[in-house]
Amino acid sequence: MAKLTSNTTGNFRTYGIRTAETRRSHTGLYRVVAILLFLIVCGAVVWGVKRHLDSRGAIPSGTVKPVPDNDAAALTFADERAIADDPETTEAIREYRARENDTSASPFDIQEFERQRLKQQRKLYDEALQAFNERKFEKCRTILRDMLAPMDSSDSMYDPAANLLGRASMNIFRSGSDSETNLDYVVKSGDTLSKIALNYNTSVSAIQKANGMSTTRLNIGQKLRIPQSVWSIQIRRSDNKLLLKTNGKLFKIYNVYPGSAISQSFSGTFRIFSKQKDPVWRVDGQTYQPGSAGNIIGARWMALKGTGASANAAGTAIHGTNRSGTPDSSPGAPGYFRMSNDDVKELYELVPCETAVEIK
Repeated sequence: MAKLTSNTTGNFRTYGIRTAETRRSHTGLYRVVAILLFLIVCGAVVWGVKRHLDSRGAIPSGTVKPVPDNDAAALTFADERAIADDPETTEAIREYRARENDTSASPFDIQEFERQRLKQQRKLYDEALQAFNERKFEKCRTILRDMLAPMDSSDSMYDPAANLLGRASMNIFRSGSDSETNLDYVVKSGDTLSKIALNYNTSVSAIQKANGMSTTRLNIGQKLRIPQSVWSIQIRRSDNKLLLKTNGKLFKIYNVYPGSAISQSFSGTFRIFSKQKDPVWRVDGQTYQPGSAGNIIGARWMALKGTGASANAAGTAIHGTNRSGTPDSSPGAPGYFRMSNDDVKELYELVPCETAVEIK
């Protein structure tokens, strides 16, 4: 009996030990499976969230036109924007303006477009500057005209390009070789500079400058280059620029400063009615001599008279300033359309009476 009990007890203990080990084995397996399932679920959630965020930031195909990212492509892109002599908008300009107002275009795309545009402007300016330094003024002027046509005065390269254009144009003009602004003339018996200037609607000083003359004396048979072009002036109130053109082509750009006598809405078509050097300024019964502190109109005076629909408009003028350097540009400064004395002296010599002036 004792032997049987002993065997039974031993068998019972052995069976019990095996049962506990089996339970522990199953529990470990369950834990491994649960961990794997948890990791799979977490991965799926992260992938789904990332895909959702990517889809929100994506730009639909075709919404934004690609921008060139190499020199050859940039040149092609600039050629599409180029305007020969017409400052009106082209398809490329309209595309750019539309892109500026396109809320679907990403800021990155607009910045890239501006970067490429500035890159091309600098490339053209460098080419023009090189031509100027090589005294190839005609080439320099052609490049700058094409460059400035589609630009706004707010562009960083506008003022440097405008300044260089003016220098190139004046060099060509003074050389007497500009086919756009000069014609050949042979002095005949009875000719005087004032008579020739009157016949060709120019000025004595302009003829002298075009021919490098220091006197008014003429010789029969002498060959002259006569400044002969249709000059026109456009004053832009939006950025206070005076654009001087010859035969419709941009010649030079000046800064102009509307004074207190000019309202913000003042505009219309005019002509240069009269011109005067070192003018006397009379106002409120007072007379101020040239160069005096009260003479606000400076070294030159060009009176403007309305034409066409502006025939009854109040008279105005382009004039200099009694201030040294750049005229006062603060609101309410006195005068009409003021320029620096150096600029107004140059303009005075270039344009004759009856020159058309548009204020817009």
